[in-house]
Amino acid sequence: MKNTVLLLTGLFIAQSCFSQTAGINETGAMPDSSAILDIASTVRGILIPRMSTVQRDAIVRPANGLQIYNTTNNSIDIYQNTRWGHLNSGHIAANIIYVDSLGDLPSPSGGGITLDGSKLYIFSGFVNISPNYLNLNGASLRGMDPGRDGIMSTVAGGILRSTNVSVYMDNIAVIPLSTSTKAYDFSDATGTKFCNLFSGCSVVEVGIPSLGVGQVSGFNTITIALNYWSCKDGIKVTGAVGKFVANYNFITSITGGYGMEFLAGLTINDVDLSNNYFIYSGATGVKVNAGAVIDRGRMTTNMFRGVGTYLTGFDSYSPGWQMVSNTNIPNSRSFCFEYMNDNVTATSLPVVSTYYKISGTTTVSKQQKFTGTNNRLTYTGKEAFTSKIIAVVGAKSPANSADFSIAIAKNGVIVPFPNGSMSASSNNQSFQITLITELDLQTNDYIEVFVRTNNNNTNTLTIGDMQFRVTD
Repeated sequence: MKNTVLLLTGLFIAQSCFSQTAGINETGAMPDSSAILDIASTVRGILIPRMSTVQRDAIVRPANGLQIYNTTNNSIDIYQNTRWGHLNSGHIAANIIYVDSLGDLPSPSGGGITLDGSKLYIFSGFVNISPNYLNLNGASLRGMDPGRDGIMSTVAGGILRSTNVSVYMDNIAVIPLSTSTKAYDFSDATGTKFCNLFSGCSVVEVGIPSLGVGQVSGFNTITIALNYWSCKDGIKVTGAVGKFVANYNFITSITGGYGMEFLAGLTINDVDLSNNYFIYSGATGVKVNAGAVIDRGRMTTNMFRGVGTYLTGFDSYSPGWQMVSNTNIPNSRSFCFEYMNDNVTATSLPVVSTYYKISGTTTVSKQQKFTGTNNRLTYTGKEAFTSKIIAVVGAKSPANSADFSIAIAKNGVIVPFPNGSMSASSNNQSFQITLITELDLQTNDYIEVFVRTNNNNTNTLTIGDMQFRVTD
């Protein structure tokens, strides 16, 4: 039997060499004439060499097209144009580069590794690029699991950097490995690019304090969503920015800085902070530095636990900010109250049935998104709203049958209806007039209380007491 097998094998080899083609099958069918090797089976497959990434990289002068099964990544790898790549859905993805080690990245130059801006780099495992940084150069970064995939370095400054290009990242962690290292240093001076740090862009320290998350400067829009930071300092924002959005981020371990900080050089149209969770002891949650210019800001349902100071440099009543349902932060409202007691300054009423602003020195009790001066409340908020106004004046009649009315003036113009009036009174009789109304107000609108005489019995009136209130 053994001799028979050897004889058949020899005949097969001889026929293969003669015909320059070979077939392996279980039916005895002849190989296809176009194939050097024709393998056919309905119950078995072909098994190519299996090896780890380290073993793959040790192959000497691999030929273009060489294939192996990578047991490290559970992928089919093919060598093409001086590098190994992974097969993607049966073909080589021209715009995707898989990164398992420093060797899968371009060679460092001057401490930096500049990526191909037309590629998506997918990281598998934690890749230590020390002592270098990555210049994203417009390339996108991705991992499959930020708990297992990421980039680490001891470089001074940002591990990931970019200038005047859009940034896109998701599901990839950055681990700063020195006290002078931070995760990000992204900037855009054109005002046309976008910075997107999407789900799973974690920044995590591993027992080594660092400079934290880092800085983002400029950009048309900055979006930071569903990320986890466990580091000494949080994100810093500066430059000319269109919109900054941060939502559903978990921020912890802040000890030497702020969860989010808006620097003095910032000019930004809109800030939207919602559903972020700040959990650490002692440090500040969100800081707006003096000199930062924020046109509109919104904070909604952010949670703070253990944080020493929730907000620094602004609050619920800062012009342009709206805050609702944040832990231990009052909801925003527009409100102002001023009054005067025992006023002795007379208001001149030279023309009957003509309104004149009430004279006297008022005291401001409280002002939120308003400024109060002598009988004038000026709205400083950014959002138009419908206000409720209450004015109460008290005085003594200067003559018999004196008759007076009060009204509200908006921007110096009397609002004709409604007004408040009194019945005719006798000389030295005390009286009080109350007016309650509503007015639409927008930025820099101001309101005042005016009074008039309705007959010729007097041409002056001293309003001894006044309460003047506006609220949303």
